[in-house]
Amino acid sequence: MLMKDVLNVFQSDWASTPALKYEDSDFDINLNNLKDKTLLISGKEVALCFAYTILNLNDKKGLNANVILASTCCDLEDKIIKEVLQRDDFTFTEIDRIGDIKQKVDYIIHTGLCGVKIKESFETFKSETKAISDILELANRKKTGKVIMLSDCRVYGKGENKFRAFSEMEMGNADIDNFSVQLLRTLESDFVRIAKSNGVNCAIIRTGIVLGACSGVYNGLNGVFEAVANDKEIEIYSTENKITFVYISDVFNAVMYAIKKDFKGVYNVGSKDMTVSTGTLCAMLHDLFGTKAKIKTVENGSFEGNELNCNKIEFAGFETHIDLKTALGICVWSNMETCDDIIFPYEHQGRLSALQEILLGYLLEVDRICKKHNITYFLGGGTLLGAARHKGFIPWDDDVDIMMDRENYDKFLEVVAEELPNGVILQDPKKDKTYNYCYARLRLADTVFATDFSKNHKGMNNGFFFDIFCHDKTANSKLGQKIHSQLTLFWLAMVFNKWNHRRVYNGKKVQSAICNVLKNIFPLRFSMWMLLRTLEMFKHKKNAKYYYDGMGKSVAKGGFDKTFLDDEIRVDFAGEKLPVPAKYKEYLTNHYGDYMELAPLSTRIQGHEITLCDLGKYSTFKTLKHNNT
Repeated sequence: MLMKDVLNVFQSDWASTPALKYEDSDFDINLNNLKDKTLLISGKEVALCFAYTILNLNDKKGLNANVILASTCCDLEDKIIKEVLQRDDFTFTEIDRIGDIKQKVDYIIHTGLCGVKIKESFETFKSETKAISDILELANRKKTGKVIMLSDCRVYGKGENKFRAFSEMEMGNADIDNFSVQLLRTLESDFVRIAKSNGVNCAIIRTGIVLGACSGVYNGLNGVFEAVANDKEIEIYSTENKITFVYISDVFNAVMYAIKKDFKGVYNVGSKDMTVSTGTLCAMLHDLFGTKAKIKTVENGSFEGNELNCNKIEFAGFETHIDLKTALGICVWSNMETCDDIIFPYEHQGRLSALQEILLGYLLEVDRICKKHNITYFLGGGTLLGAARHKGFIPWDDDVDIMMDRENYDKFLEVVAEELPNGVILQDPKKDKTYNYCYARLRLADTVFATDFSKNHKGMNNGFFFDIFCHDKTANSKLGQKIHSQLTLFWLAMVFNKWNHRRVYNGKKVQSAICNVLKNIFPLRFSMWMLLRTLEMFKHKKNAKYYYDGMGKSVAKGGFDKTFLDDEIRVDFAGEKLPVPAKYKEYLTNHYGDYMELAPLSTRIQGHEITLCDLGKYSTFKTLKHNNT
């Protein structure tokens, strides 16, 4: 049983984002800390969400981690998906029985009362303090590498200044009648005291108010989300102070980062752009859902939470990735009866449909040129995925990729410049010294479509673009393919990091240090020349059986069967007939695995982090439909 088969789309989102969102960063390196490890996760609903996430990582990343979920909630077992209880990598136990655990416990994550509506009773105090004592006793006995406790922003109490943002060492007022504040402070103190006395390596992460669609986590807003989803009226207390929120996947990320970096002490974590008053939050819901957000703010009432200063964890190198609009949208949609094909309408400032219309125009023009000159090309990357899954664009996609073999690629570059209509520019890395991607692009003049780093290259044309990739021949042996791929990755690192003034880091200190020395020695255009030569290393190989994705994201995978691109068929794409490999299913499976599985919901946002976008006269462009065959 795979987690993707039992989690709904919203649960899959927070359980999958850590596995998928960071494929191009060092987050996979952080996840290596979990490989073949045993984790004890204790607590209530947040603990269950963390358990689901790690099990999902086992499925997607092959971590082979063993999860022990220790409940501090009397009915948590009833909330566990029954198929999960049957997994070999999952064990459920009551917190009182963790002393019976036989195997080594590598890490302990105690979620405590984070994301829990606290009941004012002596039993709550008694059970939580005992849970901490039992956990730390186990950690001492098992020589556990790291114990992390979650707390939340309620621990700070109330500041005298309503505009106060609390840093880790600051505390507001907490009168003796405020049970939640007093309890959280006592639990944190007990945790630190007992951990030190037992020589346990520990850290505390204090979260903002935790949001998580279909997570069961308490946040004081679930009633608001349900009301907006069902077009009902609801009231919410109008806070004077701001409150910091955080999405549950970012809390998990912070815990993994704390394990990787061996954090000690206390760290606040709240998602970017997620510190607002309840009034601003209501306005954001109205911007997203219009008149369905029938929310009235009232002066009488309460809303537990504080504004957090999260600079400490950010200074340590951690970044959150889910912003408030995304989190609110997901939480409301999770309460709707139907939520098929959810698209974030505010992305690209409402230009997405216009962008896709231009991209289709590009496609049809390239198709015309290739037909005229007998050039074979295929839809590639996300465009091929869109053709297979949606018979058109992936609904949230903002770019188009096509692919060719080397022979057709070179022929295309020879003829395309003369065939392009006015206003369309070819960028070829062999000829354009301002352009240092290894693949060709077509750009639309008098438009702007720049990413956060490409906007810094002011000498390069940053118009709306269309990517043209080439699949080159590679070695027939696995060893030869690995050498070819590693050489390609090396020269890609030399070019990209030199061009963008970044340090090379691949998780290996010595190798990264050598690369940084060489990067400073080699001129940029020399590295680009070497990269292009490396791509064509096997260009004249007569009996080549494999291509490799040297220009794309799958370069490290090595070779794929050359016959995947032998033949062409035409399929429906946005009302047109466009070419894909006859063996497109085999090709997509090789590159993406289960290609029919949709990306996690929160990642179905713009494909590029666009900072400058101006479509100029093309903003109302409409494609003349060909319905070609």
